[in-house]
Amino acid sequence: MTRALLVSLLVACNPADSGPSGDTTGDTGDTGDLGDPEVFPGLSAPVDIHIDVRGVPHIYGETDADVFFAAGYQVAVDRLFQMDLMRRRAYGRGAEVLGESKVDEDRISRLFNFPRWGKLDAERLLAESPEDYRLFAAWIAGVNRRIEEVNSGAAPLPYGFGKAELNYAPEPWEPVDALVIGKMISFGNSNVLEYEFLATVVSRFLPAVLEIVQLPRPGWEAYTVPPEDRPSSGAAPAPGAPEPNKSSGQVAKSRSHEPDRALPADAAVQLRRLHQALSGFRVVGSNNWSVDGRFTANGRPMIANDPHQPLQSPSVVYAVHLNSADAGGEFDVAGFGFAGLPGVQLGHNRKVQWAATTGFADCMDLYEVLLAPDETTIDIGGKKAPVVWRDEVIKVAGMGDRSFRVGDVEGYGVLTGDALPLDPALVVASNRRLLINWTGFRGTNEAQAFLGMGRAQSIDEWEEAVDLIEVGTFNWMAADANGITYHLNTNVPDRGAPGGRKMPVTVVSGDDPDFVWTGAFLPADKLPRSRAPQTGFIVTANNDPWGFTGDGDLSNDPWYYGAYYDPGYRAGRVEQRLQELTQAGKVTVADMQAIQSDTHSLVADKMLPVLAEVYAKVATDDTLLAYRGRKDLEVLNELLTKTWNRRMDRRESGALAFHAFAHFLVKRIFEDDLALVFPSIMDASPVYALKFAALAATGMYPNANELMQQGRDILVMEALVDAADWLTAEFGAVSPHRYRWGDRHGTGFRNAYGGELDGGWHPTDGGEDTVNVSGSSFFDENLDVQPRFESNDGAVFRVVTSFAADGVPQAVVNFPPGNSADPASPHFADTRSDWIEDRYHHYPFRRHEVEAATAETVTLEP
Repeated sequence: MTRALLVSLLVACNPADSGPSGDTTGDTGDTGDLGDPEVFPGLSAPVDIHIDVRGVPHIYGETDADVFFAAGYQVAVDRLFQMDLMRRRAYGRGAEVLGESKVDEDRISRLFNFPRWGKLDAERLLAESPEDYRLFAAWIAGVNRRIEEVNSGAAPLPYGFGKAELNYAPEPWEPVDALVIGKMISFGNSNVLEYEFLATVVSRFLPAVLEIVQLPRPGWEAYTVPPEDRPSSGAAPAPGAPEPNKSSGQVAKSRSHEPDRALPADAAVQLRRLHQALSGFRVVGSNNWSVDGRFTANGRPMIANDPHQPLQSPSVVYAVHLNSADAGGEFDVAGFGFAGLPGVQLGHNRKVQWAATTGFADCMDLYEVLLAPDETTIDIGGKKAPVVWRDEVIKVAGMGDRSFRVGDVEGYGVLTGDALPLDPALVVASNRRLLINWTGFRGTNEAQAFLGMGRAQSIDEWEEAVDLIEVGTFNWMAADANGITYHLNTNVPDRGAPGGRKMPVTVVSGDDPDFVWTGAFLPADKLPRSRAPQTGFIVTANNDPWGFTGDGDLSNDPWYYGAYYDPGYRAGRVEQRLQELTQAGKVTVADMQAIQSDTHSLVADKMLPVLAEVYAKVATDDTLLAYRGRKDLEVLNELLTKTWNRRMDRRESGALAFHAFAHFLVKRIFEDDLALVFPSIMDASPVYALKFAALAATGMYPNANELMQQGRDILVMEALVDAADWLTAEFGAVSPHRYRWGDRHGTGFRNAYGGELDGGWHPTDGGEDTVNVSGSSFFDENLDVQPRFESNDGAVFRVVTSFAADGVPQAVVNFPPGNSADPASPHFADTRSDWIEDRYHHYPFRRHEVEAATAETVTLEP
């Protein structure tokens, strides 16, 4: 069906539609824009938007600016309410419409002042690349055109704004808004606050536990940089042996040491509130990998990506295809972009497909500092630095305003004041204040980088674009028809060689000059990069890129890069499968899809042999007499160690039984040692807790017995009893035919507002540690088992790309829940079932493919 939508633009000087007024005279560039880059003068020619059978717009125009205008218009058609809430989150204005539940989230945005830094990003973009700024201005003009139609009554008010919902009108956008949102997204990609707060609380109040668990140590040794490009690192100690330079006596003495104060009784409540406040800025995992043409069926590279973000309704990303190249422009790029940002952040053009995961480089440090009595300066690194206080006021729907103060310390970060929902006494001494520094506290140029990736015609050009990135730690990977590359660029503070000293993985002393940033960043040769000339494939899944954490010790490495990596299970499983496939023959697209949907649990591979070993002792070891003769334990052990295939599939009963056993084992080992912070750790990162338990139970921690005072075998059997008792209470017996993983585990597609936008709960495959990741909380805040194990994070899309004989990428994808945010649209939830069932479809790219898949055409006229 074709419908013509006539768009009569306001004159260029109308600020409501075109941005700030200004002179529009000047030469016409190849973008079709005139004069002032902050002003979009209007479409130069009609633009056709082909909307395909899955609601994906394919936009064809005469100039780059025309296409970006139409893209802004169309995303506002599909996602305006979501875009408004995203912008409000970036500006700290969510509580204005969503009420008290968003106050803490707004405090985080105000604390980090995304508007200030986003404005500096916009000023830098305008100064350094006015042609790119023009594209942002064009996109914003398209968004505003749709807003004008809505507010004038020419178009219906999107769901969410209506009188029966939140009852407010959308406000016009400015170009800076997209840069502010971009800064917020970069922050989320850099955010390690919760990890460092939890580690600090444990180190201050439960110091021996942090020493024993060797926080950075991976659960599975899988490192991203291929061996041929990897630096050497400290050797890992043998299982069960003391760490280098640490005797068992020293560890035991540390364990008996009492902290200088008791852990506050409300610590768990505070940490849970912090977790909820940071949920909108959470660092989430992802997978990507690439295979060189020597190992593929058609002799050309292949690349796969499934970025893990909050699984919302609508999705945080938007599928779109921009084509000005047919008319001589610079863009023919298809893929996915964040709904509040112009362009395609992850996708492919006519030559290159690129992919990303979170890199977990440490670009943020927390300090305890001394504030002068008059509160005008702090002591930092032996110097005094001035503090500029600002008062923030948050308006709350239906309630009074909320006010708080934060202090900006130029060049050193921000004093949190009373912005965080956390008593500073949990993480700093009583006479100290908390200071946070982040490499994003300045103007950076990620916008140029993303547009440059879209223009790149080879992986060499693509790497040049990546080198523009300064904040946001993405493990970037790309392929063209000739090769693959893993190429990361970001500003990681150069903290010097560790040389045996403490690294800043917790709150550190601001008095120590060694912890204060010098302004130097790690050089290119200390950033993870490779083209895998020998290995032939590269895998990233948020794991340690270098292998520095293999011994659990950060003090003996050649340099410090980060600590809070994924435990390595997903990366390890992908590596396993690629090694099998490349040794057996040539890798196909179907093979790559199968890896993305893989649900084999490496945590089960670690834990279940321990269970088998322990259970085999029950018949003869009188210390385990209490468990002898229990039929339910025999049935459960048989299921877990002999029958179950170790796949976390929703139809598997063993998956549910193992999930229960594993989490009860975590609780048995750690609850007493971690006291009131245990629920917070389980909530913040269940896969970390599973890693701790697996390493303890398998003897990989040199002093694991200090954590397992009752003895490992007793704890393992008690966890099996806990699982049997819970299954019996829930399903009447432990018999496997009574339950399945999908009876309790699934994905919830939620929305900040809710209502008809809530996408509901759906049984899904996967677990905390599987490639097809689907993590969830097992315990609630009272350590009762949750009624459902709901995953709210996962693959916002899956893509596998190969290359045709002419070098053009060919992508197959699935994504949930649908590309439209209109509950009445046929594209609101039409892609969800394909995502759940791992069904892929071709992403139309060539013009004849798009036309064959077109279900509707919209034409925007000058």
